[in-house]
Amino acid sequence: MLKRVARKIAAAALALFAFASGMVVLGVYALISFAAWAVWGAVPPAYTFVLAFAVPPLAIAALTGLVFTVRRTSKGLQARRGLRVQSQARSASWEAACQRRDASLVSWSRYETDVSLLIEYPVMTDYSDPVIREVIVAMQGIREAERGTDPDRLHLAVDRFDVALRTAENYARRCGQSRLTEQERSKLATARAALNLILDGAAAPSEVDGAYRTLRGSLRGIIDLPAPAAADLESRAREARLLGSASVSS
Repeated sequence: MLKRVARKIAAAALALFAFASGMVVLGVYALISFAAWAVWGAVPPAYTFVLAFAVPPLAIAALTGLVFTVRRTSKGLQARRGLRVQSQARSASWEAACQRRDASLVSWSRYETDVSLLIEYPVMTDYSDPVIREVIVAMQGIREAERGTDPDRLHLAVDRFDVALRTAENYARRCGQSRLTEQERSKLATARAALNLILDGAAAPSEVDGAYRTLRGSLRGIIDLPAPAAADLESRAREARLLGSASVSS
């Protein structure tokens, strides 16, 4: 409201100044014309009086318009520059959020691919446990945030996932194998021995096959291997067979 009143007052003052300037110039021009008539008898055309009055207001109006145009152009450039800076900042923030997301998901992927970790911390595959389920829910939150373009939302989703994962890891370390029965812990010890034989790379192919079957049988009913972990185990067993065949041949 105050800005609007100030603009009206400034416009009125400018118009008054332009009118006064025109009157002053017209008065001076009239005196000069009168002197020329008195000395030489020359009378200027009537329209020159109109021009003498109109030139100052028009010049002031043109100058004022130029000033406003420059200011408006400057504001437009600043606005576009601000939008460009904001866009670059959002892009950088989104990239940073994606990098954090990737690092967090790599940390979680260890529990989907490393059979040794799963044997050590079997609770990490118990998705019925509220602590572990929170990790899955937080991961779904990341997927939902990825479908948008708001970096702040993705950062928040990654923060939630990081907290959930750290909580689950601490929880799994505390639990260890304590929630299993003695028979289940014995089976996991057998699975650990079989896994070590596969990873050793010095066993014969038949021994690797036997260890692989023993490992899968020992885990059955205790740890449901995620598909990536099962594929990694199969790949390692295949490599161990090849190494064992090479050792036998040599």
